[in-house]
Amino acid sequence: MRAEDVFRSANDRIAEKGSELGLRLPWPFLCECSDMSCFARLELTLEAYEELRSHPGRYLTVPGHDVAKTVVIEQTERVAFAERLL
Repeated sequence: MRAEDVFRSANDRIAEKGSELGLRLPWPFLCECSDMSCFARLELTLEAYEELRSHPGRYLTVPGHDVAKTVVIEQTERVAFAERLL
């Protein structure tokens, strides 16, 4: 399993727990880059995370962190969204 998929799976569990708790504030998520030793955190609302996941090939990263075989499609100073190339 690739690093980005391990982090993505962890983030899905984080979002699930946040939903169970009914949280509305930004929630901490892990960077989903390809570096297995990366432990960077970012904050997103659960709604923003769900929107990201509505596109199955997208990954959440810290700006400047890479995901293999993706291109950054959106970026702010705090988060970047990368999409897997087909």
